Amino acid sequence: MTMTPSAVRDGIKNRLATISGLRVHDTMPDSVAPPAGVVGLLEMTFDLSMQRGLDAADVEVLVIVGRMSERGAQDKLDGYLAGTGATSIKTAIEADQTLGGACQTCHVTRAIPATITVGGTEMLCYRYQLEVIG
Repeated sequence: MTMTPSAVRDGIKNRLATISGLRVHDTMPDSVAPPAGVVGLLEMTFDLSMQRGLDAADVEVLVIVGRMSERGAQDKLDGYLAGTGATSIKTAIEADQTLGGACQTCHVTRAIPATITVGGTEMLCYRYQLEVIG
């Protein structure tokens, strides 16, 4: 199987769409209405096995919840950060580790707290790092 970036992004988007209320984008939008998940570009490592047998990709997913001054923003982030549960990013993505057949396996490896400026407003987010093998 040769993995294609668009199929991997679509697969991640489809997994994130299983989280109720989360707006999901598989490409970087011009503007974002939180809560939102944005699938980033793939950083590819080619030829992990001989003759094009296996590639790997690192992918970042931003989960943006709201203004820093918003009282409920941290609570929303905590729900997405949980290792299990209905709003868990890790659980949603890893429920189908093949991302609908786009890869052999996908794992959420890290979640890093951050802020991002959207339309001049600083918002809380997490940068989830995924490892995709395919």
